[in-house]
Amino acid sequence: MKVSDTTAVLPPLYAGWIDTLLLSPIEPETRATCEDCAMCAPEGTPLSGKTFYFSPRVKCCTYQPRLPNYLVGRALDDEDFAFSAGRATLEQRIDRGLGVTPLGIDQAATYGLVYQHGQEAFGRAESMRCPHYLEEGGGRCGIWRHRNSVCATWFCKHERGAVGMSFWHRLRDLLTAVEVSLAAWCVTESDLDADALASLFPERSRSGATTSLSAADVDGRPDAAMARRVWGRWLGRERDFYRECALRVGHLGWEDVLRIGGSEVVVRSRLARQAHQALRSEELPDRLTAGTFHVLSTDRENVRVVSYTGTDPLDLAPEILEILPYFDGRPISQALREIEKKRGVRVEEDLVRKLADFEILLPEQSREDPR
Repeated sequence: MKVSDTTAVLPPLYAGWIDTLLLSPIEPETRATCEDCAMCAPEGTPLSGKTFYFSPRVKCCTYQPRLPNYLVGRALDDEDFAFSAGRATLEQRIDRGLGVTPLGIDQAATYGLVYQHGQEAFGRAESMRCPHYLEEGGGRCGIWRHRNSVCATWFCKHERGAVGMSFWHRLRDLLTAVEVSLAAWCVTESDLDADALASLFPERSRSGATTSLSAADVDGRPDAAMARRVWGRWLGRERDFYRECALRVGHLGWEDVLRIGGSEVVVRSRLARQAHQALRSEELPDRLTAGTFHVLSTDRENVRVVSYTGTDPLDLAPEILEILPYFDGRPISQALREIEKKRGVRVEEDLVRKLADFEILLPEQSREDPR
């Protein structure tokens, strides 16, 4: 497979590594249309807490990305003129100084608190909009080619429903572990002094202990004293440091990433590969039973339901809901014969697979799953 097969889905740096890991292409999530947001509300629709629509001025960009040092460096070195507006948003973030350390650019401390407790604001609160969101052209990501693990793997809708979401979550966890380990490796490969390293890697907090916010955190301003400690001799040359990190990581192959990342990256890579195999498989379990879902609306033709996630509703013909009780843990083949005998309906395997993908039907052993 060519790297370009996955580059359409992942940032170029990550695409090469994941190509090596998976050995087969990742199919794009074509229903999650970022260029024409599939989650935006029709004009005039109120954005209440009971709807699943996003604001067209925010979309899913209700997130301030944590960028590891090497991705910052790659974005700074991207000289494509079409990228200039996005690079400017990154420059502004560096100049502002919030969360800017040799490990990369972190979320502002207060933003993290708001994000943690603002689930109903996701996709709607303009004050939470990503700093790299570009309004022109209907809103686009300014650092798309260098986006982080979370932004590269989040989709509002999935071709294979919960099966697809499970894969992308596994890939997100893998790439997040890669980002943490490579950012730390870049720091250890640098000439930062002991005081800087001690500030970047403080002692672990006791179990249950909480980290308090400083006055600078609350005021949304950089802590000059902390900046001097963490940057050491690199203070004032932050961009050069990030570029050196990008140069180091740019030479790494997937085997190098596994070696640097250690056991966590190895384990998460295996889980991601396993989830990708499940995504590519069309095999059904032997037995299925009706799952749990919520009805959003009904009309003469369809019943709109949500199951595995609130952002991916599914329209079902009323007749489909009537056949669900036949899936009661008996073998699928028996359930299909009973449906045809009692209802006079021949149910195709593709429909059963879709209902299973979207967790309208669950594997029989999952009936007591506490989810």
